[in-house]
Amino acid sequence: MKLSIIFTVIAPTAMLFTTSIASWDNASANTLLQPTPGNIDRLAQNPQQQANNLVAAGNQKFANKDYPGAIADFSNAIQIVPNFEKALYNRAIAYDLSGNSQKAIDDYDRVVQLNPRNLSSYFNRSVAKEKIGDKQGAISDLDRVIQLDPNYVDAYLNRGNLIQSGDLAGAINNFSQAIKIKPDRAEAYLNRGLAKYKLGDNKGAIADYDSAIRVNSNYYLAYNNRGWTRSELGNNKGAIADYDRAIALNSNYYPSFYNRANIRRKTGDYVGALADYDKTIQLKPDYAFAYNNRGLNRIKLNNFQAAITDFSKTIEIAPDAAEAYYNRAAARQSLKDRSGATSDFKMAAKLYQQQGNKKSSDNALNLVWQLQNQK
Repeated sequence: MKLSIIFTVIAPTAMLFTTSIASWDNASANTLLQPTPGNIDRLAQNPQQQANNLVAAGNQKFANKDYPGAIADFSNAIQIVPNFEKALYNRAIAYDLSGNSQKAIDDYDRVVQLNPRNLSSYFNRSVAKEKIGDKQGAISDLDRVIQLDPNYVDAYLNRGNLIQSGDLAGAINNFSQAIKIKPDRAEAYLNRGLAKYKLGDNKGAIADYDSAIRVNSNYYLAYNNRGWTRSELGNNKGAIADYDRAIALNSNYYPSFYNRANIRRKTGDYVGALADYDKTIQLKPDYAFAYNNRGLNRIKLNNFQAAITDFSKTIEIAPDAAEAYYNRAAARQSLKDRSGATSDFKMAAKLYQQQGNKKSSDNALNLVWQLQNQK
């Protein structure tokens, strides 16, 4: 009996390429506050002047990315003047950039107690809260920012990103509000396009990606996402053109190589796809999807042994990847390794069962039965 082999593709992990929570580049570091000069007519420094000098020294260390040194100076200033708002705010930024988001939040708490209208502290605290997983707290802080300043574009962008997982329509409203305030903000079009895509509005998504590119012709993420959506609509030629442009703009962005590889494989350009999978793995050596799909591509090139190596690497990186066991089993069967194929199909069936995929589990078990009863 000849075994029927069907290879399983691991699809890309959705688009994932929306602009992330606004970075410190325009959220914090550029708003580092400067100390207020003391009374220059006084010969002896008073405590406030001492604290000002320490903040100035901390700012210089911050500019040199010596965050521990900056934190030490800001802390000394706060020890001298406990309610020194500027020192607390600057220390919060330094804490967060050094990886201690909770201490940053603690300092922002003190700042907003001293000054309930400190917009930057609410905004930055929302970013820090998102980092520690306090999504609702982050949204509440952004609500407060918008209440204080209805034209704060970054607050709408970040709030839209935070609520996308559960309220796509609400996310679109936030991105639309950002666009209304600042029509040349490319990230807002990009994020609204992704939200529309998730709602199944592919044409609306492409229109937004077009707008993002019109605003910023070098916006590689917009080309990448438009390529994805064009592929969904069956426009593989247009998708390839978009990935070509995205890669020309940023040759280190591995998802564009990976996405182009998948289209090339789907359209029969196995040599081109192999080159793109190779580049993806060069840029991101731990990307399990790329190894699995390169293995599938190698099957098309009749290189079964190399495919097995790729599926094995997928399993090494992602031990619960049922598809990789299934695919390796099929490749082993092609090389008449009945024992290895049986073992892999059994493992695939077990993992599929654990993951709630009964249909795929039953299929793998059926192939085990066929192997065991093969003459």
